[in-house]
Amino acid sequence: MSRIHLSIVLFLFLNACSVNTTAYSRIKKNFDFSKINSYSTFERNSLFSDFQNLGDATRNSIELAIEKIMDQRGLQYKKQKDAHVVIGYHLITRNFKELKAYNKGVKYCKLCLKWSDNKQKDQKWLLLPGSLILDVVDPIYNRSIWRSVLPLKIEAKDNSNDKQIKIRTALDLMLKQFPSNNALTAFQPSVELSSDVPQLSVYN
Repeated sequence: MSRIHLSIVLFLFLNACSVNTTAYSRIKKNFDFSKINSYSTFERNSLFSDFQNLGDATRNSIELAIEKIMDQRGLQYKKQKDAHVVIGYHLITRNFKELKAYNKGVKYCKLCLKWSDNKQKDQKWLLLPGSLILDVVDPIYNRSIWRSVLPLKIEAKDNSNDKQIKIRTALDLMLKQFPSNNALTAFQPSVELSSDVPQLSVYN
């Protein structure tokens, strides 16, 4: 094989391994997000914990990051029974039965949620192991009204501090697209990242 052909093959291989991902979000268009000024997360002793076997350290990192970001954006944390919305999350693994159970638990309906940005409407939502799903749930109907997905890019060599930084960064990018009266009054454009996670043919 000539050097030119070898270079072309190498270029195509590297492009195939590099996945350009975006912090997309889907939203229930007829929900009045302007009235949201409080939130909660699912209680640890609820059925939510049964959807996925996550360690306490990972749950704490995710929930503390959510609280800090939402607090900075002017939303108040309340007990689940008093909050306007409840935030759920799922860390995608290769066990897609857990993902299916989680989707059922938050009553995720792909057809019910539209792209929050019209520029995203032609995109396919690729779900990769290691990606974090974030849902905002209407507690009245126990149904997801907003969802975002983004790879965390956590590696085996990462220590606890590295993991916390990656979780906080991803959640910050995702929640920038969440509309509320105290936070955003208009949808934000999607934020692009690059990831070297190999693709799987799982869409939602």
